[in-house]
Amino acid sequence: MRSHEYEKQRAQEIAQSALDAGYRPFIAEKGNYGFYTDADGTRVVSFQVNGYFEESVSGNYVTNEPQKTGTGWRIADSVNTQELDDYFNMNAPRWAVGDAKWRHATLTDELNRYQSSSRFKEIT
Repeated sequence: MRSHEYEKQRAQEIAQSALDAGYRPFIAEKGNYGFYTDADGTRVVSFQVNGYFEESVSGNYVTNEPQKTGTGWRIADSVNTQELDDYFNMNAPRWAVGDAKWRHATLTDELNRYQSSSRFKEIT
């Protein structure tokens, strides 16, 4: 299997696991990355697959100092689908946000930021 085919397949597996766990998963048009959220879209957790051995999961936030903090933090260098709830319930670490005021990025935030470039589709 070619790497890009694997990336898309693995991203679909992660999305399906999120759906099975009761979340709303979204996959980008490119197929190798996406995110999941709860029924109300209160926060999002991103995942990405780059090649056979490179995947990651990240938390997303909005701060009053985005130039300093960016928009999220890496939670793990691999995606364990048994830990989807743990990822979802994590708060941003202090090293990521510093003294900035922050909140979890919502579904609306994520789509407003990236929908035009990523063209996410919800997996149902």
